[in-house]
Amino acid sequence: MEANIKKEKITIKDLLGHKKYIMVLFARFISRFGDSIDTVAYSLMVYHLTGSKLLLGTLYIVNCIPSIIFSPFAGVLADRVSKIKGIVICDIGRGVMVSLTAFLLLTNRLLPWHLYMFTFMNSTFESFARPAKMSLIPFLLPKKLFLSASSISQSISSFAEIAGLGIAGFIIALAGFSGAIFIDGLTFFISAFTIFNIKIKEETTDNKSLNVKSYFIELIEGFKVMKEIPVVLIAVLLFSFINFCLTPFNVLLPAYATDILHIGPKGYSIMNLAFPIGVILGGVITAQVGSKFKKGYLISFGMSLLGVCYALFSLPALINFTLISPLLFATIIFFMFGMIMPITTSPLSAYMLSKVPREKIGRISALLGMLTSAAMPLGGGLSGALSEAIKMEHLFLIMGVSIMIASLLPLLNINFRNE
Repeated sequence: MEANIKKEKITIKDLLGHKKYIMVLFARFISRFGDSIDTVAYSLMVYHLTGSKLLLGTLYIVNCIPSIIFSPFAGVLADRVSKIKGIVICDIGRGVMVSLTAFLLLTNRLLPWHLYMFTFMNSTFESFARPAKMSLIPFLLPKKLFLSASSISQSISSFAEIAGLGIAGFIIALAGFSGAIFIDGLTFFISAFTIFNIKIKEETTDNKSLNVKSYFIELIEGFKVMKEIPVVLIAVLLFSFINFCLTPFNVLLPAYATDILHIGPKGYSIMNLAFPIGVILGGVITAQVGSKFKKGYLISFGMSLLGVCYALFSLPALINFTLISPLLFATIIFFMFGMIMPITTSPLSAYMLSKVPREKIGRISALLGMLTSAAMPLGGGLSGALSEAIKMEHLFLIMGVSIMIASLLPLLNINFRNE
């Protein structure tokens, strides 16, 4: 029976019959659209009000802290209570925080300490919503659709990101920073309303009391799942390692564009736009034909290509381009980078969803969120330290080769290969 399921052809059309999942996709699109507008408006607003680059950096750190601190608790909670209620409460909470930011800005009452508090609260709500959203999927779809669902979800998010970034400038020009941030707040309320109207029968344990002892017992059960199912542990470690390796690139990208590519803001925008376009295409392709391949080989293949693309970013600094401009080369690699991402991450997500008992997915998802969030400041700190001693292009080459080597290691596990 398992062999037949693997050979069964699954396409995007199979998702269309699951109306409740389509509602989740719509909620994801609308909230991601608002976030993309907010990404532009919020950072510009902070710098416009304070003129402080240090504040921008410290806000990024504050944004990472709740995921590291609260994710384990959020995972236990996601497995105990209604996923729908949890997501709705978190969306409303984020909508209130964002709207309050916009109101204080509009009335000239917004102070720097407000920014820290709202950023922390927003990230806290997000850290509680993330495991609930992931653990909701098995209640909406059969296992055979997990890969397509994860892939198309990434495409939807990237499409929303492009739409939001594309229109953000016009909205700021028409409604100002406060108007753009108000729109982001509104998208969270729309998302909450959409999720609230999804009716499913959930298996919860919210009738059991939660105390310190029961919390640690249930958290330990999450670690036991990773120990008992090696492929899940492999998936978590791969997610974290990829995040760790990619952080130096994300941190040093502005310096790379300026010092190596020698491009201005326009070229930088063009290059960055190629990534989400690649994610859209890669997500659609993976959703359409990914079911034809074993997940283990798909993950390793995607990771190896990811490492190759990462390493290729070093070429503009190592060789002289004559037939193609460095900007065009980097844009093409950025597009490929984005296209490969769903090929790698979607099977990993599908892997976890299919292997972990659905009453424990919240805990595994939260542990994953904690590890990947911790990998970002570690990778960021490493990139800052190494960039002083190692040239940027050499660091990219090292990280790319590291990912290529790591892509082969999971294949040593027979269960991973046969999945």
